[in-house]
Amino acid sequence: MAIEFSILDDKRAVLIEVDGDIDARHLEQLRKRAAEIISETGYTDFIIDLRNVTSLEQGKVVRIVELGESFSESRITVWSNTAILMPVDETAFKQVELMHTIQINRGRGVISYVESLDEAFSWFEEMATRT
Repeated sequence: MAIEFSILDDKRAVLIEVDGDIDARHLEQLRKRAAEIISETGYTDFIIDLRNVTSLEQGKVVRIVELGESFSESRITVWSNTAILMPVDETAFKQVELMHTIQINRGRGVISYVESLDEAFSWFEEMATRT
């Protein structure tokens, strides 16, 4: 499992790249660092690249539900925009999708599944002009 954060100052966004198997500890670290970056930079646009994720909590549905429910504890503003490049692995895709559904039902900020970084940046521009 690897998590890499990149601050994209020219786009006022943060890129988070995740590889491998995700467990609760890793996701908690990711959320904590994301909240710190919001405080440090004021950036609330995130691209999370999950294309190389192979599983979420080893596919244990109860644990995935708990991860979704615990998002509100992360102190990440509901005003954040998160563009997500979803896992290529079909099983991991479904696991991540379940977690996101639970997060959204618990008041998470806006999520968009995108196919590329360019699509993410275009979506951020759209979100910035919404009324």
